[in-house]
Amino acid sequence: MKGNKALRGKAAMMLAAMLVVLSGCGGNSSNNANNTAATNAPAANETATNTEATTNNAAATDDAAATNESTEPAKAPVTLKVQVNSTTKDFENTEVYNEITKQTGVTMDLETFDEEKFKVQLAGGDLPDIIQVKNVGTTYLKQLIEGKNIIPLDDLVASNGPDIQKPIFEKSIAYSKKFWSNDTGQLYVVPVQIGNAGWGFDQQIGFNVRWDYYKELGYPEVKNIDDMVNILADMVAKHPKSPDGKKVYGTAIWNDWGTWGLSGMGLLTNPGDPVVNNYTDVPKSSFWSTSEFLYKAKQKGILDPDAFTAKYEDLVTKASQGTLLNAIATWPFQAANGELLKEGPDKGFVTIPLDWGFAWTGGSTIAGWGDRAWAITSNCKDPARAMDLINFLSSEQGSRLIESGVQGVHWDVVDGKPQMKPEVVALAAAGGDPWKKTGINMMANQQGLSDNTVLSDGFPVNLFNSPEVYATKLNSLNKDYSEHYGVAYPAAAYKKYADEGKVKTLDVIPQDVQAAMAPPPEDIKRIQTKLDDLITKGIPDIVLHAKNDEDYKARQQKLIDKLNEAGAEEFYQWQLKAFDEAKAKFE
Repeated sequence: MKGNKALRGKAAMMLAAMLVVLSGCGGNSSNNANNTAATNAPAANETATNTEATTNNAAATDDAAATNESTEPAKAPVTLKVQVNSTTKDFENTEVYNEITKQTGVTMDLETFDEEKFKVQLAGGDLPDIIQVKNVGTTYLKQLIEGKNIIPLDDLVASNGPDIQKPIFEKSIAYSKKFWSNDTGQLYVVPVQIGNAGWGFDQQIGFNVRWDYYKELGYPEVKNIDDMVNILADMVAKHPKSPDGKKVYGTAIWNDWGTWGLSGMGLLTNPGDPVVNNYTDVPKSSFWSTSEFLYKAKQKGILDPDAFTAKYEDLVTKASQGTLLNAIATWPFQAANGELLKEGPDKGFVTIPLDWGFAWTGGSTIAGWGDRAWAITSNCKDPARAMDLINFLSSEQGSRLIESGVQGVHWDVVDGKPQMKPEVVALAAAGGDPWKKTGINMMANQQGLSDNTVLSDGFPVNLFNSPEVYATKLNSLNKDYSEHYGVAYPAAAYKKYADEGKVKTLDVIPQDVQAAMAPPPEDIKRIQTKLDDLITKGIPDIVLHAKNDEDYKARQQKLIDKLNEAGAEEFYQWQLKAFDEAKAKFE
């Protein structure tokens, strides 16, 4: 989730993404498991530095890269198993995927990260050739390094990583060696998504609903969780059945991204504190804000009965069937939107801009997204070719390919300016299988440089991110939405509230410091595991069985008492100390 794009045609999913991160949730917050759907956040003076380094970089432009391709000796083709945070096998055989194979000679046999499967692979020494390390700041990386499951990359970068050696990556590689090496000082993981983030075309994480149904209700104000639930209840009352007669529900979460689903509402209500007690500090807790939302939905009779068992793909299916009206991100509704637009010009799912809370976007980072940094395993059949692939995916050329497509096919240089082809912009607006075939964005959040990083040709990685493209990208749905809010493109409706200081963004979150936090020691890890077990079992029990508000509060307090007994305060104090220590080292 961009992070808020984590599963956009992919799983911007990293999303992970995995996963979007929630402040104070888990061992590290911002660049952790919750980062699937997040973007990048600031490290005090890094934004200007990164932009300057990229803009002034004398590295080859795309034309020069093409020249290099023709002069370098061809390398023998190889197929490598690649485990990615959120991209699925649907990406294979798309035009972007095929171009990656053409440019590198490496065919990626993709598998999507699954935590239970990963644990089995790790225990059995059966990891794929290349992996994206989930939660690099936590104990997985420590296990991988100490178990010699992944290999040092210093020599491989020197021999096969020319783009990773360029100035734009200098601070990121130094960061990785300092904070993500298990105190060895070696390079074990190559960061992804470094640089500047922005709003993009639309805001994908938030209060997502059917736009035509929202219009039908008269564009009601959304000031709090009660308003959200009431709006969804009114929508269900007016549209109780799907086109084929199935019962429609207001909301659900997906449960296969660790505690991400239970943290979803925290993407809107996050207080912006770098560390919070997510288990017991109810006003600041992402868990408890989500619990409140789901409980109130249950009381209204609009909570999907599968809310606590559904996986991400289940929500995609429900959205396509027309039986679900809300999730915390637009990603599950993208396929549905393509079909709904065929039924009417204003039909589809959008994010309602809120003039309060938190918008999960913005910021800048040298650490990148800590739930998908590249590593090469000790099982890799050809580490040099693996580094060839990682280098390309990290490079200017590879980053733009992932986000903008193939030069000459999807974009080209016109009058010295790289720009998307109009017909490809139209494909993106229409969605559906023709757009999916391009492969653009399907591996997004896995590239080395963030969407808005300015490349050596003076233009951003993502060529869709320009006023000119935004003007042509508007389909009838987002045009209707934009006109209602008096803006030129959808994200601007939310952005204006941030510009007015009414909404916080990732600019207030010190993600690079959070990602530098030490992994929890074994005793703290055991506490966290117990806390997560209590919260993931306890909240569903409360939501599903609380008879009324008084009963909800009593059950909530009972669970909080158990969490305190299990060490919630001890875990929180460890987090505070770890954050302060990381901040001191980082500064």
